[in-house]
Amino acid sequence: MENKKEIHLICNAHIDPIWQWDWPEGVSATLSTFYSAVKLCNEFDYIFCHNEVTVYKYVEEYAPELFEKIKELVKEGKWHIMGGWYLQPDCNMPSGESFVRQIREGQRYFKEKFGVVPTTAMNLDPFGHSVGLVQIIKKCGQDSYMFMRPYGSECQLPSEQFIWRGLDGSEIKAMRIPGSYGTSLGKSVKSIISRANYQNVPVGAVLWGVGNHGGGPSHKDLTDIKNELLTDKEVNYIHSTPEKFFSRVTPTNVFDKSLRISMPGCYTSMYRVKKLHAQLENEIAMAEKMSSVAYMKGLLDTYPEKEIQDAVTDLLNAEFHDVLPGTSVQCGEDAGLRFLNHGMLEAERAKIKAYFALSTSQKPAKDGEYPVVVFNPHPYDICENVECEFSLADQNWQTDISSHIKVVDENGNSVPYQVIKEDSNLNLDWRKRIIFEAKLKSMSLARYSVYIDFVDSKENQREEAFVFDNGHKYVKIDEKTGLLSSYKIDGVEYIKNGFGLCSLDDNADPWGMGKDQLLRVGTNEKDFTLSQNPTGPFKGMKSIQVIENGDIYLGIEAFFECDSTRARILYKIYKNNDYVDIDVTLYNNDINKIVKLKLPFAKKGSLIGQGPFGTENLFMDARENVAHRFVALDTEKEWLALLNKDVYGSHFENDTLYMSLVRGVTYCAHPIGERELIPQDRYTKKVDQGENNYSFRLTLLQRNQLECKATEFVQKPYALNIFPIPSEKTGTDLDISIGDDTISMPTVKKAYGKDGVIFRLLNNTPNQVDTYIKINDQRLPLKFGKYEVKTIAYENNTLWESFELLI
Repeated sequence: MENKKEIHLICNAHIDPIWQWDWPEGVSATLSTFYSAVKLCNEFDYIFCHNEVTVYKYVEEYAPELFEKIKELVKEGKWHIMGGWYLQPDCNMPSGESFVRQIREGQRYFKEKFGVVPTTAMNLDPFGHSVGLVQIIKKCGQDSYMFMRPYGSECQLPSEQFIWRGLDGSEIKAMRIPGSYGTSLGKSVKSIISRANYQNVPVGAVLWGVGNHGGGPSHKDLTDIKNELLTDKEVNYIHSTPEKFFSRVTPTNVFDKSLRISMPGCYTSMYRVKKLHAQLENEIAMAEKMSSVAYMKGLLDTYPEKEIQDAVTDLLNAEFHDVLPGTSVQCGEDAGLRFLNHGMLEAERAKIKAYFALSTSQKPAKDGEYPVVVFNPHPYDICENVECEFSLADQNWQTDISSHIKVVDENGNSVPYQVIKEDSNLNLDWRKRIIFEAKLKSMSLARYSVYIDFVDSKENQREEAFVFDNGHKYVKIDEKTGLLSSYKIDGVEYIKNGFGLCSLDDNADPWGMGKDQLLRVGTNEKDFTLSQNPTGPFKGMKSIQVIENGDIYLGIEAFFECDSTRARILYKIYKNNDYVDIDVTLYNNDINKIVKLKLPFAKKGSLIGQGPFGTENLFMDARENVAHRFVALDTEKEWLALLNKDVYGSHFENDTLYMSLVRGVTYCAHPIGERELIPQDRYTKKVDQGENNYSFRLTLLQRNQLECKATEFVQKPYALNIFPIPSEKTGTDLDISIGDDTISMPTVKKAYGKDGVIFRLLNNTPNQVDTYIKINDQRLPLKFGKYEVKTIAYENNTLWESFELLI
C-alpha cells in the first residue's frame, strides 16, 4: 500500500539525574534502565535510543561490563546514541558559549567512546528554547531539533514539523513531539496510536517508553507493539531513530522566533543557583582569556586544560533543566551549588596562575611603591573604573596622622581615584580600597602605582549631596522616597516616578505552571517604602545617607521595607561616565511573593534583551521575558539599557520594566489537577529566603555598544596589588585586537587537543559588520552577517576562519 502513513517509533527512557531525588538515586535509575534495555535488545528487534553524556558516564564508572555491552549494541545498530549533548540543559539561560560546550563536549565523548556523532539535537524536557540555538546547533554540525515544550496552547507554531530559522538566517528542521516523551508501563500501544492519529502528515514520529525516572521499554510493551502495530495494514510503524525520521521529512513552514513561553517562573526561582551559574560562566571566560594570553606569550609552560575542563564540566552539570531553572528538591539545589562552587575554585586557580605568569614581565617595585597590575580581558582598549584593595606596609596605630594616597600611571601621571570602604571592618589605618580611572590596552597588563605618605588626621566628612549635575548628566535621589527619581543626559529625561522595588502576590509553584502565569507572573503590586526606622539587619541605619563622595562616584544608600521583607539599595553615581550602578541587598522573608525592581521609562519604544549569541524582541504586554545580561529600550537615537550580572526574568507593562529578583516558592511544589499544592499539616522548606544580592547598571548606549558594554560589566578588568618577582622568562610580544568594539569576544581558549588557540567572535547586531582581527603582524579581514558568530583559529603565526564552532 504505497500511501501508508509512516510512523517512526523512537524508544527512549527519560531519566533526570537529579530532580525529586539526589544524584545517587539518578545513578540507580540509569543502571537499572540500561540493564533492562540491554536484555530486551537481545530478545526483540527494536532500537533503544538514549542521550546525555552524564548518564553514560554513570554506567562507564559504576557498571563497566554493562557499558561494554552497550558499545557492542551501538555497533550493531540496536542501541542509538540520541541527541549527543552533555545533558539536556535549560535552553533559555545558558550563554551561547555554554551551549557550544554542551554540544561539543557531548560530541567529543560519544565520538571517543562509541564512534558516533548524532546529527539530531534532542531537548525534550526544558521549559522553552531560545532562537539563538539554531545558529549554534547548525555550526556544531547538527541539522535537526526535537523538543516537547512549549505546548500548543502556549506557543502557536505553523505546524508541528517546521523549519526553525535563527537570527542569522541559519535553518534546521524541527519537530514538536505530540503528547509526551514517555508512555505508561504496559500501555504504550494506546498512547502510540493516539499520537500517531494526531499527526496529520505522511511521516510522523512518536516517542515511547516509561520515563520520568527511567524504565524505558517493557517486555509487554514490545510484545504488544510487535503483535498489534508492526502488523498494521494502514499505518507503517517502524522502530527508528530521530535521524532516520528527519531524513524522511521535508518541512516547508518556517518559524523564526524563540520557542516560548512555558513555565516562566523558572526564569527566577532558585536565584542562588542562577547567580553562581552566571558568575562561573564569566570566571571560566576570564580564566581562558588570561591563560591563553600567557600561553601565547610563552609564560605558561602548559595551558591549564584540566583545571578549566573540570570547571566546564561543573558548569554543564549545573545547567541541567531541573537545577538551573530551580525546579528540583533541595538536594538538587545543593548539588548545583556544589558543582558551581567547585567550578569557581578550579577556574579561579587557573586565572590566578595565568595572572602571576603574566606579571613576571613586570619590573620589581620601587621603594615606597605599591604596584597595582591590571589585566584587560577585552579585545579593544577601554577606559574603566577599577577597584583594588591592599595593605599598608605597616599598620598605622597613631590617631594624629593618617595615610594619604596618590595613584599614578606607568608614565608617572596622576590619575583620578577615590578611597572607598574596604571589606574589612577593623577600625585601623591598614587595609585600603581604591577605585581609580584606568586606561587599558587590549588583552594586556597595565601597571598603576600607589604611593603613601602620612598627613595630619582630619575628620572625614562627606558632602551630603543627593543630586549630581555636571551639565551633561543629571541624577537625583529623592530624599523623601529614597528612589532614583531623575536620570537625564544632555537635558533629556529617561525615567519617571522613581526606580524602586515592589512585591507581588505569587504562589508556591517554582515552575509557574498556571495559565494566568503565562500572561503575568504576580498580581496585586505593592511598592516598598522608605524605612523610617530600619530594622532587622539594617537596624541603626539612617533611612537614606551618603556613604561615598569623591572624584569617581557619589554613593547613596537607602533602606526599604514591604511586609516582612527588607532591602537596601546602593546607588553609585559615576562622575566620569554616564553610568549609574544600582546594587540591591534583599532580605526576603515572605513566601508566595515575587519581588521585582521596577524602572519606569519616560520614553516609549521597543524592548530587546540579550540571548545566547543574539538579541531578541521582548514581550511588552506583561508576559514574563527571559534575557541575559541586558534589557534595553529603543529611544530612537540611543538605547536606555539596564545591565545586570545574574538576573534573567522580567516583564514590561505601562512603560515600566520590572526585573524579577526573587520568588518565595516551595521546593518542587508541582501542581497536579485540583489537588493541594503543598501539605498544610507541616512546615515545608522554602526557596531563596534570607539574603540575596543583585547588581545593575543604568546607562545610555548606541545599539552596537550593548553587547560589549554588558560584557565589560560582568567581566571587569582584573586588578591586584602585587610585588612582581623577576623571572628569566621574558615572554614574547603579543598584540591582540579587533577593529572595533561592535564585535565582542565571548571566548579565547586553547583548542582542545591541539596547540592552536581559538577566538570566538560575535556580532550581536542586526547589521552587517566589516572588521578584522589582528594578532601581532597577522591581520585577518572579517565580514559578519547579522547576529553572526565566528570561530577564528591561530597557530604557527597563522590566522584563519573555521566554519564550525570548535572547542
